[in-house]
Amino acid sequence: MKIVVTGSLGNISKPLVIQLVKEGHQVMVISSCAKRKKEIEALGALSAIGKIEDIIFLKEAFSEQDAAYCMLPPFSFFEDKNLDYKKEALNIANNYVEAIQEAGIKKVVHLSSVGAEKESGTGLLLFHNIVENTLKKLPADVAITHIRPVSFDYNLYAFMDMVKGNGFLKGFIGKMFYLRHYGISGLLKGYSGIILSNYGADDKVAWVSPIDIASAIAEEFSSDQNGRKIRYVASEELTCQEVASILGDAIGKPYLKWALISDKQMTSAMEQFGAQKQIALDFTEMNSTMHNGSLFEDYYKNKPAVLGKIKMKDFAKEFALKYNE
Repeated sequence: MKIVVTGSLGNISKPLVIQLVKEGHQVMVISSCAKRKKEIEALGALSAIGKIEDIIFLKEAFSEQDAAYCMLPPFSFFEDKNLDYKKEALNIANNYVEAIQEAGIKKVVHLSSVGAEKESGTGLLLFHNIVENTLKKLPADVAITHIRPVSFDYNLYAFMDMVKGNGFLKGFIGKMFYLRHYGISGLLKGYSGIILSNYGADDKVAWVSPIDIASAIAEEFSSDQNGRKIRYVASEELTCQEVASILGDAIGKPYLKWALISDKQMTSAMEQFGAQKQIALDFTEMNSTMHNGSLFEDYYKNKPAVLGKIKMKDFAKEFALKYNE
């Protein structure tokens, strides 16, 4: 089968490409980075260098393909002050619809997200709902699987500086938390060994490895599924404190804690990092859905019978390597 893969050689796309090539498929990888060309071709795949925002390029890349893996590129939520991520998502989704139809592709696997069934209330994740609804424009004879992964384990890298005692913990929130819970002596010792967010502590969260996501996507290309399908992918279900303990053990900080801050504190911190007001509010709302559990409501109704192979202890080894660099 001829399969076009978006996402360059990212956390999901690279293991996906490796698996698809191994299974004997002809794979075309789209990347906006020309430097990726040699690496892509070294994996046994073809390369198409360009941007999915460019409809002319996208149509050419999709032409003569049997199937497509479609995802959105990561948005620069904190760097681009003028970002309208909902509009960007809609534009890219419409490009996908046009390119798929013109190429006559009949099998599509789309990377969506847990919570994509919700029309509102999911913060930054709302664009996944926009894309899923846009792909409904495709003719009924186009088989579509919406892959809905849960919380990505590699997003935990965002807490790396915090665990080390850098960045966020040097701000007002970290100081106030430590003064309240550990006293001035704890503050003077240097307040590393804690994760702060407006979700955490005993909140139960479903986590997933990009490797397990890639495996699920590859399985969908090998299936004879027709019509429309939702597939959740998860590797493990743990409380945030259980995650903190696993990471802490891996880096030599068995006392690592994951504590809660308020939504107001979270929004304020995001704005201090330079996020525009609406992005900060949407980021906070996304996290709050993990805290109150609403993000995972449909997941628990339709959770996979078998969870993925890559567990948090496996990820913790990679986390420790980066932590000690």
